[in-house]
Amino acid sequence: MTPDVAVVVIHHRGRDQLLECLEALARATRGGRRMEVILVDNASREGVAAEVRHRYPAFRIVHSPRNVGFTGGIRLGVDAASARHVAFINDDAVVDPDWLVCLAAAIETAPIDVAAVGGRLTDRSGTRNDFSDGFVTFDGHAFQMDPGKPLDQVKLGAPGEERLFACGGNMIVRREVFLESGGFDDDYFAYLEDVDFGWRQWIEGRRVLFEPRATARHRGGATGEALGIYRRGYLFEKNAFMTAYKNLGGESWQDLAPPILAAFANRVARMLTERNPGCAILREDPYLQEPAPRSFGRRLGWLGRRREPAERAVVDDPLAIAHLRAMLWIFEHADRLAAKRRAVQSRRKRSDSEIFERFPLWRVPTYVGDDRFDGDFFATLWPQFPPLRRTTLAEIFGDRR
Repeated sequence: MTPDVAVVVIHHRGRDQLLECLEALARATRGGRRMEVILVDNASREGVAAEVRHRYPAFRIVHSPRNVGFTGGIRLGVDAASARHVAFINDDAVVDPDWLVCLAAAIETAPIDVAAVGGRLTDRSGTRNDFSDGFVTFDGHAFQMDPGKPLDQVKLGAPGEERLFACGGNMIVRREVFLESGGFDDDYFAYLEDVDFGWRQWIEGRRVLFEPRATARHRGGATGEALGIYRRGYLFEKNAFMTAYKNLGGESWQDLAPPILAAFANRVARMLTERNPGCAILREDPYLQEPAPRSFGRRLGWLGRRREPAERAVVDDPLAIAHLRAMLWIFEHADRLAAKRRAVQSRRKRSDSEIFERFPLWRVPTYVGDDRFDGDFFATLWPQFPPLRRTTLAEIFGDRR
């Protein structure tokens, strides 16, 4: 018999947290509904699949021979599902007993233009906010609203409130719509794929809603810890650029491309010189520095040619390397990105002005170099449309950074 809802869990590493997640799911599926749990074993090397099969024989296991990331794992899980609705939950999250009942009811009773419904994440203790809402910056990055705040200090929102995007670690989608709209973009691997997916739904005339009663306690940081700062930073930067480039409409992209590219270049330049002692030479003016004297042999041209003294910059800072690698990936895949952008824009049914009226873009100084956002140079680059709201990391995170 076809299940009403499928739940997809992606697992790469972290045996104990996965088993805790699955035990909570086993309790949550005892609600009288026909539900299936699909575990995507994303090239894990812990031998956990056999243990899961023994403990939860009703759960299905899909194996991937290589790590295809969160996006690729979700695609495998959705392809394997037969239910009309598919929920996603992180393998380091513990759902409340009525989580799936609330989430399934929300999508089943939602208007037909609703593509997805997001649940709420708290911290592991269940007393502080993890994700209830989020926003996007002018250059495609995204932040949570009120992360780490005590729940009694957070306006969590009501069932059915609109969101630009739902957190990919706690959401439910209409399977047919998810697949028809392209699902999560596999080029993301991990991070911001849920932002891109949600934004595209609004562009295509659909909506994303919120169900605060579908709650899970989230350990958080497990994926990032596994990836490390270099790989995590690389994904953040290339994915942020993709998100902005693909989804901003024609006029919005023309207005925002200058500050996006200037911010990216300024960050890289500052990181190279301020976070890499071996790059001090980049600050030298070659016309003001005395050249090193050439040897007698070189003055006579014994080598047949004259060479400038060796100038070498050494880059060893992971964050700088991540930004450089992201920049390289973007331009190496420029044609593919352009094709993705054309595909998104060809399906547009809702204008940027209508979307940004609901969900404004923000300016958030995040990296070294962003202190120049308020300077005269950037003043000539900021657009009149879309108008940007402003905040800081201190205001977002308070003392919890």
